Amino acid sequence: MTVCVLGATGMVGNAVLKELLNAGHRVIAVSRSTEKLADIRSRYGSKGIETLVGDVASDDTATQLREALVGQFGKPDGVVAALSSPTVDRPTKVLGSPTELLRQTFDSNFYPHVVAAKALIPQLGEGGVYVGINGGLPDFVLPGMANVTMTQSALRSLYLALAQEASDLRCQVRMLGIFGLVATRDHPSKDANRSIPDNEVGHRVLEILRNPTQFPGPLLSIKAHAYS
Repeated sequence: MTVCVLGATGMVGNAVLKELLNAGHRVIAVSRSTEKLADIRSRYGSKGIETLVGDVASDDTATQLREALVGQFGKPDGVVAALSSPTVDRPTKVLGSPTELLRQTFDSNFYPHVVAAKALIPQLGEGGVYVGINGGLPDFVLPGMANVTMTQSALRSLYLALAQEASDLRCQVRMLGIFGLVATRDHPSKDANRSIPDNEVGHRVLEILRNPTQFPGPLLSIKAHAYS
């Protein structure tokens, strides 16, 4: 497969990228950071990885990304949207916080998924698979984290709608909710009961892309032991 990974330089995006490359697939890694993409090329360049600078901050930038992606590499077989901004995942209360602060959370963690889906799902065509990554807080609120719960709840509804609309295009949409902290070699977990190794997350996404009929969804999850 040829798979485009949005947010490839992030923790989850990089985990997906590694599993795809190890399985012999072609990966188009997309990020806004030329420096981080250069680092990816230096680490994985011998395994068939391509890189592309771009973002999905707006319809215009997403159109530029789509044209560059298809023009340089052709239509992908799959897209993984590992999009989030940790800068807005700070304690925020609805009561007493400026509305603009709450809006920023949606601008950073919700609308990029909307923009990316609009630009790239129609490019997949029949048999293509689009996987969006979400967190595990749609159903409960940690103290001071209501803004995160709200955006993740909205994402869950978004992917339900996208799955329904994509059926007309004969491609498939899945959302993978990650219930737990993702642990990496550089950032090991202090609580194994509440964490998920990054390779397990990457492998799950790989299996969804390979055989989406075995993961009918469209809402899927991978959970740490404490949340299973």
